Amino acid sequence: MKIVNITGGLGNQMFQYAFAMALKSRNPQEEVFIDIQHYNTIFFKKFKGINLHNGYEIDKVFPKAMLPIAGVRQLMKFSYWIPNYILSRLGRKFLPIRKKEYIPPYSMNYSYDEKALNWKGDGYFEGYWQSYNHFGDIKEELQKVYAHPKPNQYNAALISNLETCNSVGIHVRRGDYLAEPEFCGICGLDYYEKGIKEILSDGKKHVFFIFSNDMQWCQENIAPLVSDNRIVFISGNKGKDSCWDMFLMTHCKDLIIANSSFSWWGAFLNKKVDRVICPKPWLNRDCNIDIYNPSWTLIPCYSED
Repeated sequence: MKIVNITGGLGNQMFQYAFAMALKSRNPQEEVFIDIQHYNTIFFKKFKGINLHNGYEIDKVFPKAMLPIAGVRQLMKFSYWIPNYILSRLGRKFLPIRKKEYIPPYSMNYSYDEKALNWKGDGYFEGYWQSYNHFGDIKEELQKVYAHPKPNQYNAALISNLETCNSVGIHVRRGDYLAEPEFCGICGLDYYEKGIKEILSDGKKHVFFIFSNDMQWCQENIAPLVSDNRIVFISGNKGKDSCWDMFLMTHCKDLIIANSSFSWWGAFLNKKVDRVICPKPWLNRDCNIDIYNPSWTLIPCYSED
């Protein structure tokens, strides 16, 4: 039996769930479960648990995601049952790591972890698993499981537009990223200027579709960069429908993504994309990172002097 912990927003959840699928693919005779206890506040209503984004979303967004959820008895065999994210993080500081638990060093969260992927026997896995190389051999299966449902009228019209023009999706993640030292500053205006210049180098007319949590900044700063090409600001997907911004990215013919798991999945799940522009580095931290698809174009965000 193997259990994979799920935490974070939708993009992170997708990485962790995909890692569980990769384990199942390599161990088809074993039971593989997911652990969603960190979204539970049943005994700790004073706390809100993990309140990032929209809570646990895999089961709501992807009806084809069928891995079973670990129960209390299964969890207690290998790990701890603490149904609250805040208390669980406190517990990790004081409780010993159990024999069947595998928690990689934080620096390994964005690189291939051969030890975890080839783990023999029972195990509980807590990490982010954000490496392209964990999922390259199950890409088609992931594209099926993470396929989007039937769109509403608003998104159906956008999909039709994306597929009938030289569409370029641009994801601009600001908001929460401005307060995160590891992420902020990487995808600044200079990055998007270089990315747009790369796209326009083909000499074609394009339509730029902007996905962002800070549209005012994009209107003031991104719009002037697209020259006389048309620009569309996607603002109709909010709350539980915010996942549709990612789904729309899977229909773009070119993409300029942010250092965000949300747009990473938009690029990975896109079956017809021509070019993906991606920032380098992915983090403001010195660690080995192989989150990139080898076919993507990496644009340096800082001087390499």
